[in-house]
Amino acid sequence: MSVDKAKLLELNNLVSVHFRRKHKIVLNPAVKEGNEESLDDDIIYDKAEWKISNELQEYVEKIARNIQLSAEEKILAIFEEISKEYVYDDNLISYIQKLDDEAYDLPDWYGREVDENWEKNRSTHRRRVCYELSRYFAKALTELTKYNEDYNVCILWDKGHTHYFVALTCSDYSVTLDMDDFNNIKDLTRLKAGLTAQGIVILDDKKGKFKDALDRFNNDRSNDAIKKIESDVQSEKDNASSDGENQLNLQMGGNEDVTFIRNALEILTQKYGIDSQGLYEYMKEIVDIKLGPEARKKIWKKLKGKDDRETRYIRCLALNIDNQKYLLDVDKAILRDFDEEELHREDPEFIPYKELTRDWGEIYDGS
Repeated sequence: MSVDKAKLLELNNLVSVHFRRKHKIVLNPAVKEGNEESLDDDIIYDKAEWKISNELQEYVEKIARNIQLSAEEKILAIFEEISKEYVYDDNLISYIQKLDDEAYDLPDWYGREVDENWEKNRSTHRRRVCYELSRYFAKALTELTKYNEDYNVCILWDKGHTHYFVALTCSDYSVTLDMDDFNNIKDLTRLKAGLTAQGIVILDDKKGKFKDALDRFNNDRSNDAIKKIESDVQSEKDNASSDGENQLNLQMGGNEDVTFIRNALEILTQKYGIDSQGLYEYMKEIVDIKLGPEARKKIWKKLKGKDDRETRYIRCLALNIDNQKYLLDVDKAILRDFDEEELHREDPEFIPYKELTRDWGEIYDGS
């Protein structure tokens, strides 16, 4: 793999036209070539060195040796492996500050500029943010392609959206690969749940090589999240009818929407192992389709740590179903009756969405 700045700038131009936003090219600081001032204005070195775990290094080496797979299939295999290994750190969202309709801000210490203590704390769980995930993926791709000078890999930084994602270019194609799409169900969740990958954008593909590989990768996967759950619920019911056993704790009867949401939670957690952020994204889409977005309100749940540095906040949903109030608690993966008085208790566990403010001076330690 090479670092051809001219090709990376050309790639960045394609990306900026496609997304209608300008990005910064981010390189691994381990490949610094002297003074940073020699870089183009659109190229910077990352705030942290790109590293991967021993387990991911072994997986990349195994994939690299597999002569049955094309280069494109190997790239997609690593994309899937990282998506299935990690979950999104939903606490980060509580620190984001909205500057205007198209610009946000976030402290660099939340994953972009980190120290040894942060990395030590991160090693105790699987929650990650886009900065970390992109470094893992970019490093894995540089390891995969290190003997092929045709490939150039970088991270792209959308500063206004406080977001990193990975881009790759070679003589045959140019693509972006984002397992952490902020506006939709992330591929971190989609691939765990048997859905198609949707965070990959093919910018240029002269021979259709990457498109063909992506089509094969997505073959036999469901495109629509709600249809996948509907199919899973029906399959579980059919299995229970045929052998008299219901392996999952699915409910029957009662309010149709309430029952469906509870069964969806059961399947997503017990069958697919979906985390709290994945549940929030998936269930929000289901609610919007079945009930309409006007039937939901975002609220925060406080997950107390030993102190403020370890305390986390995640998003949950307050729902109105047939004039009955419910709480969709993604931490406990339950739908229960909800009294809004819970929001006004002393030291409440649940907080109205617009009332939470995070002090950037109280630095979360990554645990």
